[in-house]
Amino acid sequence: MSTWRYVQNGQPSAPVDTAALQALLTQGVVSPDSYVWKEGMTNWLAAKNLPEFANCRPPTVPPVPAAPPKTVPPPTAPANDAEDIEKNRVFAILAYLWILFVVGLVAAPSSKFAKYHCNQGLVLFLASLIALVGCLVIGFIPFVNFTLVLLVPVLWVGWLALVVLGIVNAAGGQCRPLPAIGHFDLIK
Repeated sequence: MSTWRYVQNGQPSAPVDTAALQALLTQGVVSPDSYVWKEGMTNWLAAKNLPEFANCRPPTVPPVPAAPPKTVPPPTAPANDAEDIEKNRVFAILAYLWILFVVGLVAAPSSKFAKYHCNQGLVLFLASLIALVGCLVIGFIPFVNFTLVLLVPVLWVGWLALVVLGIVNAAGGQCRPLPAIGHFDLIK
């Protein structure tokens, strides 16, 4: 009976007999690529290259399939139902005209198309209210209120651009979120 040593974690093991090393290789505790040595050998060799351990392979476990990566869906854009779009296009367009988003919610509560654009209109309405309140606050701060000369036209042009973009999307029967603010989903 031979006494073997094997390398595990970069360190030689305590002596084990041939049967014990075969069991360790078969159980997968020791890799077939691990180096082994016994008295009389000139060099350490991989266990798989020695006839005593050539058939000692750990049982193969089928690989576990990787879970598909989770993706975050875009804001709930409804499926383009042609009848829904055609029937509620006017309410979708009105949703971008300040507080008129309420008209679509009242007149077409079951329309996914109108509800999507009412959500976009509500977000735009709230963003414009926040900008208006911000401008009023800045207007009362001495020596800072002169920035309103630059800020108000920029905000007004930005708001107008978002209104036009929303109306174009609604008129075209598309459900695209508005840039910068369209990812908020307030109306379910």
